[in-house]
Amino acid sequence: MAHADLLKRLAAGLMLTASSASQALEVSPLSVTLAPGQRDDSVWLYNDSDQPWHGQARLYHWAQGPDHERLEPAVVLAVSPSELELPAHGRQRVRLVWSAASPTTEQSYRLVLRAGQDSPAVQISLPVFVAGADHRAGPALAVRVLPGPGPAVLELYNGSPRHARLSDLSFIPGHGTTQPLLPGLAGYVLAGQTRQWPLPGAASAYADGRFSARLGQDDPALLAPLDPAIAPGTGSGL
Repeated sequence: MAHADLLKRLAAGLMLTASSASQALEVSPLSVTLAPGQRDDSVWLYNDSDQPWHGQARLYHWAQGPDHERLEPAVVLAVSPSELELPAHGRQRVRLVWSAASPTTEQSYRLVLRAGQDSPAVQISLPVFVAGADHRAGPALAVRVLPGPGPAVLELYNGSPRHARLSDLSFIPGHGTTQPLLPGLAGYVLAGQTRQWPLPGAASAYADGRFSARLGQDDPALLAPLDPAIAPGTGSGL
């Protein structure tokens, strides 16, 4: 398989998590953030089976456009070891090592764990963040609905210097019952980036209400309307 094709396949499976993979491999934690000045951190793997497990660990720099994810091989963040060999019911430590000065803005990566040909099929993609100078800033998501010839499109812009972890997205009409749209984890909106999701129905169905979501571990909160002037890159993507 060509390298470009592999990256496209990995990007398409970004949201695969350990809970949806084979029980042969357990991973902790399910995300990593390096604080300013922190040079390394670890992920622990556990082989919960009676057979050895072999695989690879690869790191990719992670970028977003409105309707796509993009992965490129990481340069200044390294993973060690990259070749994994876990005995039956054995553990292994995987280190993530940052080799440059602390970044000004948050950097986003994906640690991808993939099984070898002789092991139970597993592909797990974990988010890894290297904090920037404004690492204490909270999420700042704004929302708007884009009309189209077919279903409406929900557009979310993250004006914060930190990523936003989005879950339990709902629509609250002016009169009526709250409508869950994306229950559970919907995905991430990286710092300064825009993401789009299709909505059921036409844009006119969302004219008299607000959207709410859970950001990180916080309680559900209303999302601010998006002013196009604060998101000049929304239309063109990356």
